[in-house]
Amino acid sequence: MANATQYPEIHAEIEAIEAALETYAMLNAVAPPVELKATILQKIDSTSNPSSRLLDKEKFNKPPKSGGGMGKLLFWLPLILLPLLLLTGIWGYMQNQSRKKEQETRLEHGKRLTDCDTERKNLRGTIKFYREAIRFVNDKNTRAIAMTGNEKLPGASTTIHTNSAFRITYFAINDLPEPPEGKQYQLWAIIDGKPESLEVFDISLDPIEVGYRSEVEAYAISLEEKGGVAVPTDVRVVGAVKS
Repeated sequence: MANATQYPEIHAEIEAIEAALETYAMLNAVAPPVELKATILQKIDSTSNPSSRLLDKEKFNKPPKSGGGMGKLLFWLPLILLPLLLLTGIWGYMQNQSRKKEQETRLEHGKRLTDCDTERKNLRGTIKFYREAIRFVNDKNTRAIAMTGNEKLPGASTTIHTNSAFRITYFAINDLPEPPEGKQYQLWAIIDGKPESLEVFDISLDPIEVGYRSEVEAYAISLEEKGGVAVPTDVRVVGAVKS
């Protein structure tokens, strides 16, 4: 710039160039967007006051300050208790289901044990009955009277086992068809030519104990109305007692 002050012609040339550049800039200038000013001012405002934003954020995240420590506790307490209550409910439900299942299992086992005990007692009773029946049949005082079907019931077969010492009589069905609907078989003892009813019975695989009678001449089975009658009306099976 020292040369420009020493030589006026150079100084004038520089000023002419600067004037020409300024004129060119003015002619070719681009107008800035209208909203640019507002954006710049907002940026300046937010940059110049960062503490306000921080305070707003802390105010949102912090629990209420009312009541001091108690206020904080009341704020966080539901958030702590809710998961605990949920877990407690789930645990209680699972425990209840487990207890129900255990109770059902115990009841089922108890029922099975009861059924087994009942079956065992029934089996013992059956074994005892047959042992006594075998001893009874094999006893020297026991007599066996065979009974066979007549022309109305051919092929029928039953047996009377009677013991005068024990005064016991058993009736065993070997082969006897089921009676018609509304009918029953009735067992008779013939004493002095007169029939005496001993039993109205249904078909059974086990021996049937009937009333003991002495001086019996014969035994007979008749087919009667259900419940029996006083005098036989339809004799189907007979067996004489041999002296």
